[in-house]
Amino acid sequence: PHPYIAFALPLSLGFESDWEIMDIRLVDDDYPLDGICDALNHVCPEYIRFFSAAEPEQKVGNIAFASFDISFDDGGAVSNPLAQFLKRDSVICTKKTKKGGEKEIDLIPKIKEYSFEDAQNTKLHIVLPAGGADNLNPELLINAFFEQGDCNYYCYDVVRTAILDAQLKLFK
Repeated sequence: PHPYIAFALPLSLGFESDWEIMDIRLVDDDYPLDGICDALNHVCPEYIRFFSAAEPEQKVGNIAFASFDISFDDGGAVSNPLAQFLKRDSVICTKKTKKGGEKEIDLIPKIKEYSFEDAQNTKLHIVLPAGGADNLNPELLINAFFEQGDCNYYCYDVVRTAILDAQLKLFK
């Protein structure tokens, strides 16, 4: 038999996440939900932790957005140019399609919200479309910024902090 495991929104290589959704199927309908996390944590590496298990409240198709924290290793040098970049009326870039083609998209209308989260302005919190209907990888936005903006390239880390529905409520 094959295990039934599905992840709602797989992450890009190199991204981290504080919030993941994994769908599993159990063969025992009477298995207690409160025992699932302990059982999974017992067999997973120490850097993968399960915190809660619940019956799904929504269908995966209801995922509409994801929030990300993007941290720059720059001492604040990126924040002003990035803030100006995000205030543009339009930022056109090329996005690869699922079928291997390319299309031009405007990134700015896709950004739901953003803010700088720390005193040094080295962390950008941003909400972008995610899911089946529309999807914007934060790496596409950051690459466009470094290519089209007035700033040197700096290393950055991306952490997905939440998966959200169309009302920007936590997806469960």
